[in-house]
Amino acid sequence: MVTKRTNLSIIALFLFFLYSVSSAQLTYTLHRETNPTQDQQDAYGRIKTAMDSAVGYYNKYTTIIKNLNVYYNPDVGTADANFNGTIRFGSNRSYMVVHTAMHEIAHTVGIGTSNEYRNLIKDGDFTGKHGTEMLREITSDPGAVLHGDNTHFWPYGLNYAHEVESDNDLINHCKIVNAMYKDMFNEEFYKVCHLRSHESGMCMVSDGSTLKLGICNDSSSLVRLISLNDGNVFRLEFGNRVLDIPNESGSAGVAASLYSWNGGGHQRVIFEFESDNLVRLKMVHSGLYLRADGERIIQDNVYESPQTQYWEVIDGTVGSVVNVNTERQESGKMRIMNNRIVLAVPSFGSPKKQIRITDLSGRLMQSRTVNCGKVILPVDNLAKGVYLLNLYCGKQSACSYFVVR
Repeated sequence: MVTKRTNLSIIALFLFFLYSVSSAQLTYTLHRETNPTQDQQDAYGRIKTAMDSAVGYYNKYTTIIKNLNVYYNPDVGTADANFNGTIRFGSNRSYMVVHTAMHEIAHTVGIGTSNEYRNLIKDGDFTGKHGTEMLREITSDPGAVLHGDNTHFWPYGLNYAHEVESDNDLINHCKIVNAMYKDMFNEEFYKVCHLRSHESGMCMVSDGSTLKLGICNDSSSLVRLISLNDGNVFRLEFGNRVLDIPNESGSAGVAASLYSWNGGGHQRVIFEFESDNLVRLKMVHSGLYLRADGERIIQDNVYESPQTQYWEVIDGTVGSVVNVNTERQESGKMRIMNNRIVLAVPSFGSPKKQIRITDLSGRLMQSRTVNCGKVILPVDNLAKGVYLLNLYCGKQSACSYFVVR
């Protein structure tokens, strides 16, 4: 921990507002029949209540991003889930509860459903560093061990109803899953940017599940790069979907699209940098390169139209650069005063805004719900390092960095 004499500064402080992009990391769709029976209507209501609460916990206490598809299927014995983001609830109402929903969400992000998880299970224990450290922090026991098998982990795995005695058990579940996720996938936030075709001057933009080339001046062209700590391998996030080669195709000429993250090589991109901001993008699974093809982005052979295979990495700003030295506190801007961040929270968006401060590994350091106007955030309890501040205003959000020295 640091004292109040800690030096605080802002670096690369670009404040940008993302229009039409949801602030939630984890989202879900409950699939319903067009003309539901009374049984289905009752089930949908119970499942929605459970999922709303479960997703709320995950979005408050984790940094995991995924879109889930939820179904009611009476043939399912209890409830089950898959790494592809599917959750199914059976007819037994006792499983249509928040802790079951949270347990199943853990399966959708790889707990018990991915090789990355199983590779970290040794002799009945989960051996990941982050997961172990989080359990020891929660329990204040320096010798605590996170146990697991090929399907589940404990404690705080929410495997049985009797494991939940208080709200803290649900919160601790989220914290441990978040830490285990980092162990499994070695992810780190890298930057927000635009990826602009060097030849055409158009950017990769999202349109629902479609990825195409378009103009670079709105939030649909903002890409969140997540480093997967395997050379220069990244996941390219457009909202809650990622760049994806459909059906894991290894064929040249196949157009990239957007899909929920499932960890496959067809969603992993190698950045081959020619300079700091000029890059070629190589798909891990196929070894083919992404190139501009009219309005499409396709994977192709390295020798096919090489001039269309170069991409410019442009800083992810929508709007102007913030001048943090100004004494005038304008809406949406930040400055430093007495080792505190002073933030002018804008009035647009939802009445209640959420502020989240994370480190670059995605660990949540602070979370507050605020109204518009001046907000003062003491940060003298943060260790030295670079931190990411996110301000969520309903469907709009802002992001900036600061440094504790």
